[in-house]
Amino acid sequence: MKLRTKITILTTAIVIIVGFLTTISVRGVIINAFREELEKKAKSVAGNLSERVANFILLGDYFQTTQALNEVLNKEKDLEYVFVTDGEGKIFAHTFNGGVPVGILSWNPLKNKIVNVQLLDTEKGFIRDAGVSIFPNTKSELHLGIREDSLKSTLITMRNITVPIIISMIFLGAIASFFISRLITEPLNKFVEFTDVLGRGEFGKRLEIHSRDEIGQLSHSFNRLSMELRAAKENMKEAYTYTHLLQAEKLSSIGQISAGLAHELKNPVTTLKMLFQAFKEQPDMTKEDAEVIHNEIEKIDNILTKFLGFVKQKDVNASDININSLIERVLSLATFDLKNKRIAVHKDMLETLPAIKGNESLFEHVFLNLILNSIDAMPYGGEIRISGKTDDNFAEVMIWDKGCGIPLKIKSKVFDPFFTTKANGTGLGLSIAYNIVKAHGGKLFFDSNEGVGTVFTVRLPKEVKNG
Repeated sequence: MKLRTKITILTTAIVIIVGFLTTISVRGVIINAFREELEKKAKSVAGNLSERVANFILLGDYFQTTQALNEVLNKEKDLEYVFVTDGEGKIFAHTFNGGVPVGILSWNPLKNKIVNVQLLDTEKGFIRDAGVSIFPNTKSELHLGIREDSLKSTLITMRNITVPIIISMIFLGAIASFFISRLITEPLNKFVEFTDVLGRGEFGKRLEIHSRDEIGQLSHSFNRLSMELRAAKENMKEAYTYTHLLQAEKLSSIGQISAGLAHELKNPVTTLKMLFQAFKEQPDMTKEDAEVIHNEIEKIDNILTKFLGFVKQKDVNASDININSLIERVLSLATFDLKNKRIAVHKDMLETLPAIKGNESLFEHVFLNLILNSIDAMPYGGEIRISGKTDDNFAEVMIWDKGCGIPLKIKSKVFDPFFTTKANGTGLGLSIAYNIVKAHGGKLFFDSNEGVGTVFTVRLPKEVKNG
């Protein structure tokens, strides 16, 4: 059963119960008030009539007494009977058509009271017997019985009025409860639909509920939650994309240095191959031959160690980084390209730079990318100068080349993702390098003159020492 139906049924039931209890209460008040009026009327009529017939009773005038009783009986439509007793307590006159009922004198005895009213349950319904003493200290009394016919008619009239009112109240209450339940459940239905939307991962949508009550506050909280979930989802997506782009660019860099690795390994392997070929023809090994084999194996081991140092995944936590050692390691990876293109490398003041705090693996990628870019800018040879300087808060590494420079029209696009001028480039290297430096609180920028050369500057915050 839907919530709207439950609210409608509950509200209608409340209206019916309230109407029923109200009717009963009003009916009870009306009955009590009417009976009080009947008692007052009975006492008044009995008192007036007793004064009127007192002399007739003293004179023993039965005719005048009976005539007075019948006049009152005919005048007052609610009266059922009237009778009087003489001084000895015997019935003197009455209005009964079929004779005096048996035991009537015991219905409402006064017992030395001046006035007394007694409710009698008779065959004709409830009758109130009002008795008054005509002569004090005697048994002469006047009794009249007043019916509740007018009360019945009043109750019937009240029922005819109240029943349509109650039915109207129930009808109006059902309509009101329907609209009230709709007013309450419509926002709740929107909340249910909105939770389904969030459950499907459609973050960023909003609830259009304009209200200043608790429903409005809840709607505002849901909208804020939706926006925060969308922001979190976008951040996760960006982090996922950045990680994969970084891995793609690193693989691209590995591909570039793999050719150099193969060339570096080829020479010692060729030497070893020639030596072992000679051993097959002449098994004797001289001390000089053993030294050559040892040196060539050391060279291969050194080359592979440096290469694996770049390829192997480093700990993601920040650590102290010696910039000079880091540059040396990166240059060793680019040895083949530097030699093949006859490029000389000069270092200046890198030993004086302080240690920085960061991810060493990421910074290897940054400097390798900048050095490879400088090599690509000088296909016919040239010079790369790597220098450093420091101030109170930052350490800077500048990588200079005397290449073709960066044209003015593309300077603003250099750090854009996927922008490249290389035939086989990914366009991600400088963009990822820029984000790595920025994530460490630093800056990566450049200055270039077309046809003269380019200098890239990596500006990094110094390590903060404890104590």
